[in-house]
Amino acid sequence: MKGPSSLRRAWSFLARSCWPVLPLALLILTAGFFVQWSVDANLEMPKGHLLRISTCLLFLGTAFLLSANRWRNSAFVAYGLTLAPLLWVLIAGRATHGSRRWIDLFGGFKLQPSEFMKVIVVLALARWFADHPKPRKLMDCWGPALLAGIPFLLILVEPDLGTSLVLVPVFLTMVWMAGLPWRSFRWLLLLPAILAPLVWPAIQDYQKERILTWWHQDNLSPEEIADSGFHLHHSKLAVGSGGLTGFGFGQGPENRLDRLPERHNDFVFPVIAEEYGFLGATAFLVLYFSLGICLLAYAARYRDPFPRFYLAGTGVHFLVHLILNVGVT
Repeated sequence: MKGPSSLRRAWSFLARSCWPVLPLALLILTAGFFVQWSVDANLEMPKGHLLRISTCLLFLGTAFLLSANRWRNSAFVAYGLTLAPLLWVLIAGRATHGSRRWIDLFGGFKLQPSEFMKVIVVLALARWFADHPKPRKLMDCWGPALLAGIPFLLILVEPDLGTSLVLVPVFLTMVWMAGLPWRSFRWLLLLPAILAPLVWPAIQDYQKERILTWWHQDNLSPEEIADSGFHLHHSKLAVGSGGLTGFGFGQGPENRLDRLPERHNDFVFPVIAEEYGFLGATAFLVLYFSLGICLLAYAARYRDPFPRFYLAGTGVHFLVHLILNVGVT
């Protein structure tokens, strides 16, 4: 009887849990590993990326062992602990290409606090909305606005416009899920448009140039293609030249000729499209999109507000990254 009973319990656990998320995440990690391998100049195995994947799996195991209540009770403590290195990076972080985003660690490793902050902001917002259900007016959202706004400003002045922008749709989605009435929520939707003229003077000149180049990318002059539009032009060449099945692992011309900047992260999608073609790029988009939608779908199944908010916020986090990273290329 123990065998069938154990199988029933296992099946019940799978039916109640977000089990499709795990294989989707593992497939994305595996695909990412091979792409990181292909962008290496010497096509050597990316041992550093393998270490990062191992670290992620260690966090996965830790998260699995801790209960939702433990995460909920630790949310604000984790927020404070993550905010400290985000402040420190502005004071003593390593400057690269005019930005301070990294903290140097031992053994040549480096830490980007903003990446951890994005995850912890979702955790803190989930805790807040679980403790303060159904906001009725805008003033009821002052707490979550501070929780998201402080990291937003700190990341923006690093400067890192892309990472800071991720927090905006995550915040708006979680406020909407919390039940803020439309008559109040519509003002939050207008807020980014209202604040944009104020934020524009604060961002760096090179960021303004990137935005303007992207905005009129179909009308770039030869001079702009050779200068500010160089990376976007070659990114589109890489995406378009991949054809149906691509050039193959490590064989993309734009990748091999080093015409794509930061192709291990910011411009990784053109590498995928160039080396694996339309089929490979579509498979990648489907995988990543499925991960975000799966998290949103399972969020709707939870009655407990904390896991519901956290799953939804994490799902939107992945979808926003997909849109931004693919969109800019």
